[in-house]
Amino acid sequence: MKCTAVTEWLPHYIEGLLSPEAERELTRHIEGCSGCARWLEEARAMEQIWKEMDGDDELRLSFGGPDLVPPVMAEIERLEDARRSNNTQDSPSRRRFALRTSWIHYGLAACLTFVLLEFGVFEQLGYGLTEINGHMSSSVTKLFGAQRTH
Repeated sequence: MKCTAVTEWLPHYIEGLLSPEAERELTRHIEGCSGCARWLEEARAMEQIWKEMDGDDELRLSFGGPDLVPPVMAEIERLEDARRSNNTQDSPSRRRFALRTSWIHYGLAACLTFVLLEFGVFEQLGYGLTEINGHMSSSVTKLFGAQRTH
């Protein structure tokens, strides 16, 4: 077993979720590899820290700093409320500006499409779509079998 596989399966190993064969193989590798043994020790230490933090709010605050979730969520809610109240006061100039910007976006999209066509970006697109369609139809045919008509 390679070290990359061990590090990938290590969380499952620690939690005891592996099959007995896989657990034996990981144990055998860890006993023979000092790097993976160190990795296991660090992972177990981190797991212990997380378990302690789950039950202790004081430790969580001292370990990770202040809990910023409530003030940030309150600020997001305040900004959303302000945005909603601003949208209800839709003025004629605001509607004209929105219409003008939508036309600008359409114009930019048309110009960009023209430039991409000029540079031949879409040249192979039709061939690629046809090829993908062929692959998909053959996959569906293999999956469901050929349709029979009576």
